[in-house]
Amino acid sequence: MTHDIFKPHWSRYLHPNAPDPHRSKYEPHSRDVFESPYGPFPQTPPDLNIHEFCFPPNNLLPPDYPLFVDAVAEETVTLHQFYARACGLARVFRYDGANPLNLKRSPVDDKEDGEILGMFSRNHLHYPMVAHACFRAELVFGGISPASTSYELWWVLRKMQITSMMCHESLLPVLREALKLGTGENDKASSLRLVLDPKKIIVLSENTTLDTVSGHRTIESLARLSLALPEVPRKLLGGDRMAYLFQSSGTSGLPKAMMITHKNGLHSGLQGMINATQNARFAGVEPLNPQRVSGVIPMYHSYGMILWILRVNLLQLTNVLLPKWDIELALRTIEKYKLTALPLVPPLVRQLAQSPLTEKYDLGSVVGAASGAAYLPPDVVYQLAKKLLQGANMPIPSGYGLSEAASIASPAAPGIFGLEPALPGTIGYLLPGMEARVVDPDTLKDVRKGQQGELWARGNVVTPGYFKDAKATADLFAEPGWLRTGDLVMRDEKDRIHYLDRLKEMIKVKGLQVAATEVEDTLLDHPEGLVRDACVAGVDNGRGDGSLFVRAWVVLTMEGAKQGEATVGSKLEEWVKSRLSRHKWLTGGVEAVDSIPRTPSGKMLRREMRDRYHARLKAEGRSKL
Repeated sequence: MTHDIFKPHWSRYLHPNAPDPHRSKYEPHSRDVFESPYGPFPQTPPDLNIHEFCFPPNNLLPPDYPLFVDAVAEETVTLHQFYARACGLARVFRYDGANPLNLKRSPVDDKEDGEILGMFSRNHLHYPMVAHACFRAELVFGGISPASTSYELWWVLRKMQITSMMCHESLLPVLREALKLGTGENDKASSLRLVLDPKKIIVLSENTTLDTVSGHRTIESLARLSLALPEVPRKLLGGDRMAYLFQSSGTSGLPKAMMITHKNGLHSGLQGMINATQNARFAGVEPLNPQRVSGVIPMYHSYGMILWILRVNLLQLTNVLLPKWDIELALRTIEKYKLTALPLVPPLVRQLAQSPLTEKYDLGSVVGAASGAAYLPPDVVYQLAKKLLQGANMPIPSGYGLSEAASIASPAAPGIFGLEPALPGTIGYLLPGMEARVVDPDTLKDVRKGQQGELWARGNVVTPGYFKDAKATADLFAEPGWLRTGDLVMRDEKDRIHYLDRLKEMIKVKGLQVAATEVEDTLLDHPEGLVRDACVAGVDNGRGDGSLFVRAWVVLTMEGAKQGEATVGSKLEEWVKSRLSRHKWLTGGVEAVDSIPRTPSGKMLRREMRDRYHARLKAEGRSKL
């Protein structure tokens, strides 16, 4: 196979020596470093820009089709409209062009200062277009959670050193309050100061006729201005240059900002294309057939970045966007637009799996659903699959990645490359181009197969580090190139990876480690179906010896509520005792709650539940004095 990364054909996504999905057999081994059954990435030019990877120069655009659809407003952006607007805005954003915004040159890494555009918006039709305009203009941007408080926004603006801002009009009040907090001169937590220029705030408005909102120019006014600007042919630069910044989830401490290069981003997009191409070849169908995709995953998140920005024009996707999650709106949208693919996060999988509303709508168009961004408990993967065409024999797969490396592993189609199925409870096999090790987190020595250890990963999707935070970057890489994921895993005899827990969330009981997810899965698996969500964490045992009690917070099902908290608590404690070792028993008790707090991407906030419990104990102790 001759390879051309710019060729308008699915073969561009495969290495010339890519394994054949039928004839090639992956051979598990016992070496410390193991690799993806899909083989290596195809070669790409060292300075390739993400935008040029998605829209190869000198290639004609394919026939037009709806690219993004707003399911609520029923507005559409076609592929050709997207490309024209991205090119136009790039002419506005270029620091060495007409430059009406007076933007500076962006830094190539965190050794430099320069222009960084903040992106502060919910999912919107034009968010991906602005991102591609930035790629094309070589303007670095930073994605910021639209759920941020003014204080969190102020912190992230400083961590990312945001100098200019695209803000959705609904979030302007939050931005104004953040700016009132000052430059941060008296903040001992960080030496980074606020550098945002208020004159460089651009507004994403729902009213496309407005040129300004609250005194700030709108994206639409800049798009109109771009029509008068000439297109200047130039070689776009990318490769190891910084493309964008991610806001870390902030589940422990305030968020960090991590750097993603053009090479990182385009290879994250490429992994999905390799997977889809090889899976189609294995199934005996034409690779990369058109799809209609549900769009609820946040665009500022690494998962959403892959779905809505890094795959534009790599295959024909019509992405039907929901501004926020509403289960009945989502079901109506599936039926109305005949969606074929549902990218989800674990809380949404659970809702769809357990909701009787799914019986009211036709889900027959959905070829498959998948989950990502957080651990997916096994109990719901079959429940939702039963409601879809894939059926219970094809449980909902859950991909594994981090903001620091967006895509590392996922289940593979059973039989491809001779692979055994990766059943729920595993995170599957390494994705294309990835290598991994399992390492003792204390000794930093590789462990044998079948033993627990921290997953280390290497590949082109791995971040170069945290922006202007050398200490955090050094902690991330114990050895050059090897990312410490912070996740406890086990590699089995077939080179499948079994996720056990976050290392920082391991519960130490009398010197023994307890994986919270194992206990949570056991609670969810009670034969009477008493629990629909569960959170487990270690709480103070009151002895001051460093050991913890294992405590569970559960959300009851209708059956659980009918039996009552006391009865359910006793049954769950007995169930855990019958299934798990003594040190994993619920010595800290069981408490029924209305809901379990999670991040927008679905990560459970165990720390918040634990802290609430400790605060309550402290308050009760004071009240008795």
